[in-house]
Amino acid sequence: MPKTTQLDDWLDVLDKEYLGDYILSGGSSIKFAVASDELRPQVIEKVEALCSGAKFLVLKVDAAQVRVHMPQEIYLSMAMQIEWPRLTRAVVLNIAEERRYRVDGIDPADDESIFEAIAERNGVDSRSVHQDLRPAIQDRVYRNPGMMRDFRAAMAKLCSDEGGPDHPLVGWLTGARIGTVRDYLIYTRIDRTTARHFIESTAKWVRLAGYSGTVLLVDNSRVTLARNPKDGLRYYTRGMVVDHFQMLREFIDDIDRIEATMIVVTTSEQFGESPAPRGTRSMGLYDALNHRLLEDVRDKRLANPVASLVRLNGSLRNGAE
Repeated sequence: MPKTTQLDDWLDVLDKEYLGDYILSGGSSIKFAVASDELRPQVIEKVEALCSGAKFLVLKVDAAQVRVHMPQEIYLSMAMQIEWPRLTRAVVLNIAEERRYRVDGIDPADDESIFEAIAERNGVDSRSVHQDLRPAIQDRVYRNPGMMRDFRAAMAKLCSDEGGPDHPLVGWLTGARIGTVRDYLIYTRIDRTTARHFIESTAKWVRLAGYSGTVLLVDNSRVTLARNPKDGLRYYTRGMVVDHFQMLREFIDDIDRIEATMIVVTTSEQFGESPAPRGTRSMGLYDALNHRLLEDVRDKRLANPVASLVRLNGSLRNGAE
């Protein structure tokens, strides 16, 4: 029988070894948490609370709602959860503080002009603030090599324009047609090929906005259903499952490209079966993923809580521990 790890013990590892140290310093990691259908909601809830408390931006993707075999759909789901205007205002405030403007008391969530707020706080004219900060925005944002060209061009423009949620560039970032932003000399479509670059650029942007990093919670338990329950939620064919597993393998291989990010894949007990029993949708179905998640060295008595894949156990509260 596979060895299991207590949920609270695993959360302590995430907190001390990753969120409070490795991820906080700019590293990235991907973790797989196998849990029962009853325990999995608690896993998601506790990871979200832990990460939010450590000032990470938490984004959630549920395979029952989002086509998780398509990387562009994962990115767009992330993008629609992000308050882009708030993040651009936060970046402007950070740049202004570096330029020795007083910015204490200015809330990036407010709707007022960020340049006027900085000007009022410092007793100067807002036009002079804008003119002074514009070269710094170009240096920190537009010329930032950590983000793809069209992404950083959009972010620099949003900072200068103070673009709100209805700005065409925000629409493009969340899936609007490319034709809406050609006036900004942006021509990159968000598709299977480019989605990973958008995810990498977004992680960099989140850090610039002052967050500790990004945590992406992906519940892919729906992918492991072999039979279609016909309940109105998404169902994945075998080909889609293989595409999803390939995408996970690519995330594992390229995780170092994403700055200050932890991806946590919460999944069903069926996912962790290896080799894959006939007719199932476990990681054993795709050798390249299976080999990356199996531990090379295993203790016969103890589970390894820092392994890439852990099998969790724990009692539910209010049915409770």
